[in-house]
Amino acid sequence: MHADVRGRAVTARTTTLRGADAGRYCVEGQFGYYLDRGEPCGVWRGAGAERLGLRGDIDDGEFLHLMAGPDPDGGALLGTAHTDRTVRGFDVTCSAPKSASVLFVVGDDHVRREVLEGHDASVAAAVNWVERHAHCRYRIGGQVATVDANGITAAFFRQHTSRTLDRQLHTHVVIVNRVLAPDGQWLALDARTIKRDQQTLSRLYHAGLRSELTRGLGVGWAEPVNGIAEMAGMLVKFSQRSGG
Repeated sequence: MHADVRGRAVTARTTTLRGADAGRYCVEGQFGYYLDRGEPCGVWRGAGAERLGLRGDIDDGEFLHLMAGPDPDGGALLGTAHTDRTVRGFDVTCSAPKSASVLFVVGDDHVRREVLEGHDASVAAAVNWVERHAHCRYRIGGQVATVDANGITAAFFRQHTSRTLDRQLHTHVVIVNRVLAPDGQWLALDARTIKRDQQTLSRLYHAGLRSELTRGLGVGWAEPVNGIAEMAGMLVKFSQRSGG
């Protein structure tokens, strides 16, 4: 499903996560339906995650602990304490066009692998853009300054079905609302970029996916509308037998 931001269709939407249960749905509740169907474990990404020693598969407890505010090892708070009203993180959800999800379902092992790898690479490229532009704000000499942050902490949860269990390839990227400032403080992410530029993220994701699947599978595409395109007639140049 394509979300709508300011009248423009996007499939990379950003949701603000607040309160004590922020992000819990990624490892509990509705995601249980996904996990019961063999969906993959989430993985850590971002320079902030590296600084915190978070690598590879996500441990549910560490994820929830970090979303609550403290260091994942159970140490000091990262920045100020959260309340029920503060923002804990942001869920940037990248959804593949319907034709890519269908191709993933009907394709052989080679095709399915190419679709997943193309999707993952395109999500990573969009989130890398977020990381390169991540910044925070704090007072310097009595003035509010905007400074570059030293990376983000992001949890990637790739799913292959929608909440109604229809086939829909998408990834929830939960970006923790704490970034490291140049002076070593952990501060809130200035999220204006990802909140206001959702169409930019959507276009980056879809342009990357088209490039990846054209290179890997030789697919053709209809003319993009608002940066989003479906495969042209679902024509794919690959051998059903050899996968090459």
